[in-house]
Amino acid sequence: MTIEPIGFIAILLGFMVVYHGSRWAITALCLSTLLGAAAAFQLPALGSSSIQPSHLMLFFAALGVILRPRPKQATIESLAYPGPGFWFAAYVLFSVVSAFFLPRIFAGATLVYSSARNTAGLTSVMASPLAPGSSNLTQSVYLLGDLVCFAVISGLARLGHGRFIAHQLVLTALVCLGFAVVDIGTFSIGAPELLDFIRNANYTMHTAEVIGGFKRIVGSFPEASAYGTVALALFCFTLILWLERFPSRVTGFATVAVGLTVILCTSTTAYVAGLFMMCVAILLSLKRLVTGQATRPYATFLLITLFMVPCIIMAIALIPTLWNAMSALADVTFARKLQSQSGEERTAWNTLALISFVETSTFGAGLGTVRSSSFVAALLSNVGLTGTVLFLLFLYSLLMAAARSKLISRENRAIGIAAVFASVAQIASATISGSSTDLGLLFSITAGLASGCLAVPYALPRRMNRPQRTPASLMSTPVFSPR
Repeated sequence: MTIEPIGFIAILLGFMVVYHGSRWAITALCLSTLLGAAAAFQLPALGSSSIQPSHLMLFFAALGVILRPRPKQATIESLAYPGPGFWFAAYVLFSVVSAFFLPRIFAGATLVYSSARNTAGLTSVMASPLAPGSSNLTQSVYLLGDLVCFAVISGLARLGHGRFIAHQLVLTALVCLGFAVVDIGTFSIGAPELLDFIRNANYTMHTAEVIGGFKRIVGSFPEASAYGTVALALFCFTLILWLERFPSRVTGFATVAVGLTVILCTSTTAYVAGLFMMCVAILLSLKRLVTGQATRPYATFLLITLFMVPCIIMAIALIPTLWNAMSALADVTFARKLQSQSGEERTAWNTLALISFVETSTFGAGLGTVRSSSFVAALLSNVGLTGTVLFLLFLYSLLMAAARSKLISRENRAIGIAAVFASVAQIASATISGSSTDLGLLFSITAGLASGCLAVPYALPRRMNRPQRTPASLMSTPVFSPR
């Protein structure tokens, strides 16, 4: 194991997180999710795998929670039945068990594109017979980390830190925007190596690609697709906060600015998932408008999306240069995507993954065994029908918590709905191009925030709901009863 320079910085920050407590932990954890191309540790013994700074921050955040009784108790309660945390824990634990047993039970029963890394640290792209590998262990660790992150954030939200977590996610959106600007700037001046200190992970870096004359924005991530997924989730979060009038002065700016980078990142995944999420946001706004619950931001959003955007597109169509550039970009990112080498390769991954699902009698090949290019195909081929149903129960429980949000305070409802919206955006992105069942720590943060904020009334002790006697009533109560 080798420690990278950024690893020493992360360790030092981690000790400060343990000392200072919850607020430092929340801030460090949220911001560290942006370092998707960085490695704090390199593990040559596990196929040159990398430990990212976000997982190191998660370790220190969890340690800080364990050392404090109230956060520890709230973290445990966040996984209680029948809340979303219970179903997420069931899904993760079943997946971890499947990683040990299923690759051995169905060894050699089917061909798979393995998720394991070879001795050079590169992921295999050749189909091979099903067999256990190092990725069974690494994917199990990642998924357990997701569960711990979910429980920690959900527990802290139950203790009243929901507003602070929301503010830190807005800050994360602004920092994500900053990384995008720096990425474009360093590429423009011909000095992309200036960001090498946060691009030291053992991944293939696609940091200098150009499509249709547009530089693909990668920010602090290894590729445009990863940036688009995170930026879209943060855009969706800030959008709902702005629509719900969350008390923050920068949500509107963050929404517009990050949304522009999503458009300019030239990621097919971000475009398709973003179009789906915009349709959902429009339907939500129309529902609020019909029921009389729409605020002024909802009306402004409908005006922009249903009237101004089509007018802008028609205006651009009158300018041949801009229209040709946009048409070329759309042709490359949509029309030619499936016919490209990458598109054909990803189609082959998904096809063989679904064949593995059938040939393992719907049990799946075990967590971390099968590589695919869709979260749905990854679920079915790795954890089978049982794991897929458990995840769907978790998602259903999260959506139902949002549907019951009228029972909680307006602020918690706004934060909870925004977090659910961001979580669904990440699932939509992963459904298009996700290679594994690990949705990442940012998903655990948003899902945990939604679970904690939307479950606040149910987390209160039963004695808190009983009417308490006031001092005046105590004074009027006789101490001794007359005979």
